[in-house]
Amino acid sequence: PFLAAGQALQPVNLAARGYVENEFAVAGDAGIHEWAGAAAQAQTAAAPYTTRILVRQPQAAARFSGRVIVELLDGSPGYDSAPLWGLSWEYFTRHGDAWVGVTVRSAAIAALRRFDGVRYGSMSLGVARSGACSSAAAPDGESGLAWDVIAQVGALLRSSSKENPLLILNPQRIIAAGYGQSGGYLLTYANVVHGVQRLGDGAPIYDGFLSAASFGAAPINPCAAELPANDARRALLPRDVPFVDVLTESDALSAVQRDDSDAVDDVFRRYEIAGAARAGLSGASQPATADLAIAGVQPPAEGTCREPRSNFPAALAFNAIWQQYEDLLLQKTPMNHEPRLAIESGAMSRDEVGNARGGWRLPAIDVPLAAYRGSSTPRSDDPRSRLLCSATGSAQSMAAPALKARYGSRAEYLRRFNAAVDEAQKHRRLVAEDAAAVKLQAQRTVPAF
Repeated sequence: PFLAAGQALQPVNLAARGYVENEFAVAGDAGIHEWAGAAAQAQTAAAPYTTRILVRQPQAAARFSGRVIVELLDGSPGYDSAPLWGLSWEYFTRHGDAWVGVTVRSAAIAALRRFDGVRYGSMSLGVARSGACSSAAAPDGESGLAWDVIAQVGALLRSSSKENPLLILNPQRIIAAGYGQSGGYLLTYANVVHGVQRLGDGAPIYDGFLSAASFGAAPINPCAAELPANDARRALLPRDVPFVDVLTESDALSAVQRDDSDAVDDVFRRYEIAGAARAGLSGASQPATADLAIAGVQPPAEGTCREPRSNFPAALAFNAIWQQYEDLLLQKTPMNHEPRLAIESGAMSRDEVGNARGGWRLPAIDVPLAAYRGSSTPRSDDPRSRLLCSATGSAQSMAAPALKARYGSRAEYLRRFNAAVDEAQKHRRLVAEDAAAVKLQAQRTVPAF
């Protein structure tokens, strides 16, 4: 399959972790939703669609945690990528979660067809439009079908149908998740479709949502009028399952503000990760360069941005968020309230090293060896370079004299770093396995100064 775990830019050996991967075509009928009131929606007549899902699950049912992460694959680059898998695959496979990636973008399907016209030739998320909107929504450009696709895939994974690829696992908790533009899809889905598309007994299809690095709510369909700037549907409306919104430094300045909530019908958390950037994620989230070439996609050129690309360990925060989510659903333990990133006069407030103040803080920020930013400087002043570098993280390592002045010695740095790791684990900002791993990595890699 395109985006197979073992064929990714950074391959993941699923078999070594007791996991298997399969790909399935999913076909059905989906309607195009329209706004009809404050948060309601109407539907046109159904149109046929065919898309695909990638399923990664424990080979032994006894290892299954009971949780399924349904990631809406990010098609914003013009092909499928899996940012959340790339960030947390080690945690998912360690925890025993199943992961399902769903293609929801027509541009991604076009890339799939170019990659393998036989395998993916029948796939389509398109519907013909007529009139003034036809140029904006080509037959393969109807994002309005995505909402029913998301609902139907979730319902399939909960069903007793022999076509359910997870039937033998009997999923107990299903979370819909998305990164970037797909995160915006989830906001729209939660606002308009979640309360209407339900299981036969009226229960929700998804037990919760996690949106990350979102650009904001996605349009309900390509032809719908843009919502006014102050429209409540641009932000998250109350719903009967938890919604977690995770932002990086690249996203925080433009995010619609909303307070955390523990109300029964409106559980909401926002986490803003200091030092993290939207782009430049793990190679496990990306197809191999050779596969992109076959699909007719040109990856971003190296050296587009001036500063060194960041190696900030944002995955550590995401792993802890997934664990807190699990504790919430299983044990009713509330998720943490964390401070937001500090914004002053429309810009990120930074400390003397250059790291952001506030936010979800990892030991790499509290006991730094470098200054991390959620953006970098483009070498060329063209729109594509500006857009790419605005979301590509950068890192500026501290020189040895600065480290010496700050910490005195390598031994003192490690003492303070390990104490920060213990504090982060105590307050659930790190899971235990990651805490042990980062201590060992620091011991092995931090040079003397």
